[in-house]
Amino acid sequence: MTLQSIRIATTHAVPGNQVVTLDELKQHIAMIDQVIIPVYSVHDPRQPPIGRVVSGVIRGLEDGEFALDVTVELFGPDFIPKSGTSADKRVVTVNMPQGKFGVWCNMISVTPEKTGHLREISEILGTAVSYRSSTEMLQEELPILIIGVGVIPFGYIADTVSRRLGLEKVHRLTAKLIRIYTTPGENRSDSLLIYDLDVTDRQQRSLLIEVILTNPSGKDIESFFSGGLGELDRILPPFYLSRLHPKKIVMNYSDCRFRVLYAIQEQGIPLIPRSDSFYG
Repeated sequence: MTLQSIRIATTHAVPGNQVVTLDELKQHIAMIDQVIIPVYSVHDPRQPPIGRVVSGVIRGLEDGEFALDVTVELFGPDFIPKSGTSADKRVVTVNMPQGKFGVWCNMISVTPEKTGHLREISEILGTAVSYRSSTEMLQEELPILIIGVGVIPFGYIADTVSRRLGLEKVHRLTAKLIRIYTTPGENRSDSLLIYDLDVTDRQQRSLLIEVILTNPSGKDIESFFSGGLGELDRILPPFYLSRLHPKKIVMNYSDCRFRVLYAIQEQGIPLIPRSDSFYG
């Protein structure tokens, strides 16, 4: 096991970025005390974490500002968790709505047209758009739009989403997403559309399903709502039964097909599939 100290935030003003306050640093410390936060080598949710935050401290700086330093356990080939500070903690579940839906967006160079589409998406889903993820300081750098769906009963994913929205709103939501992702803009080469689904089975076991679409085509956005949600109901059972007990499954969706990228266990340890599943 390798431990490393990393400075992840300060209260210094940075041009073009929202200022992080001392209260926000304290809130982040409180989160670290309660949960395990995965650490990524690049700010890209398609790549598995390389370590996990197990503790943190706020330090006063010489110029009167403050910094948040965290201790990270780095995953090696033979990693075995040994930190006593994380024995009773579980990996954080981010971007989950308090209600039926949530919307998070950090899209770069959001044009007035895209802002209008995002506003309409928030009206369709009945919730405001948040421009910061629930991890606050651990931001992805890619332009990302996340739609979170609150607790969904396993076996009824597609039915639940359809019932909560209704067919007309599903069509409107699909049309707005297609406009955002197929209209030429100033975003970087990869723009991600992410669906976070909190799926619970009859034993009240919760599994976060994160579906990532990279530069999605209109066809993929449409097919996700028309068939992809129902397909999840058919492919999820082995993950609930797996002896590896994943807490989160991250999937790619393209060409109307799912592919598992990785999973994360309750202690924040990533699982990389040899195939498209974690059976056994």
